[in-house]
Amino acid sequence: MTNKSKTIFRKLKTEQPDLSLDDLLYKIYQSLDSKKTFYEVRNEIIEENNIDEYKYYTKNVNKILKSYIEAAVFPMYEKNDKAHGIVHIKEVIRRSFALNETLKLNLDPNMIFAIASCHDIGKYINHETHEKIAANYFIKDENMKNFFNDEERLMIKEAIEDHRSSKEDQPRSIYGQLISSADRNTRIEIVFIRSFFVAKERNPEMNIHEYLDYTFNRLSKRYGKENPENMFLEDKAYHIFLSDMRKLLQDEKKFKDFYCSINNITNRNNKVKDEAGETSYYCKKLIFK
Repeated sequence: MTNKSKTIFRKLKTEQPDLSLDDLLYKIYQSLDSKKTFYEVRNEIIEENNIDEYKYYTKNVNKILKSYIEAAVFPMYEKNDKAHGIVHIKEVIRRSFALNETLKLNLDPNMIFAIASCHDIGKYINHETHEKIAANYFIKDENMKNFFNDEERLMIKEAIEDHRSSKEDQPRSIYGQLISSADRNTRIEIVFIRSFFVAKERNPEMNIHEYLDYTFNRLSKRYGKENPENMFLEDKAYHIFLSDMRKLLQDEKKFKDFYCSINNITNRNNKVKDEAGETSYYCKKLIFK
């Protein structure tokens, strides 16, 4: 990151203390007129200013609750496929708090943390009903009664159940809308890496050529202009991602080449199971630590 961007960061932070972190980073990105993507510039600013996003966003979470979830819940994600492991969970935590801050929702940080942390428990048991498995796990956890009253616990349970809601079947609360929106990807690289992890679990015998056709068609439908994705709360980060994805989807060859590059696919005549995928996912600066 240049000295100019460092100066802008500090100046904006001082002059506009109420500006959310994501809005601040976007303003800097606009002012630099960089050829790099928003996320490349964003990551540079985060790194150069030694911003620990996990600490930043969870600073107001009850420390005992946070420690309990980190010790009792986070290890459970080792059982899930990598697309729904702890990397994804921490990204959803980040997005939940970022949306809450940017959109000034003023929601309870303890509830946000609990919902985002627990929403994909049991994915390895049954991915089709995992939202119910996760919700039941939360509500049966007696330790959670130390942090939430009955009304709050019910709202958390319902939000976890509702994180897969469609626009025709809306979440029952703003917390449900938040987790459903935060669960959506906002970087093309993350979409590609997570989708290949899922493919290795569900379609291991599929030929890579066939899989690329399938993925291109699936994502063309998912991110088309009609935008059928379940986004209830949208911000600049999502709009940038959506614009970039739609632009990429206009060029099928470029899309497939980029997909293979991101996932280190060496031979398109192989089956999905024969390719390792992006094994350094946990080391990439795609999400906060």
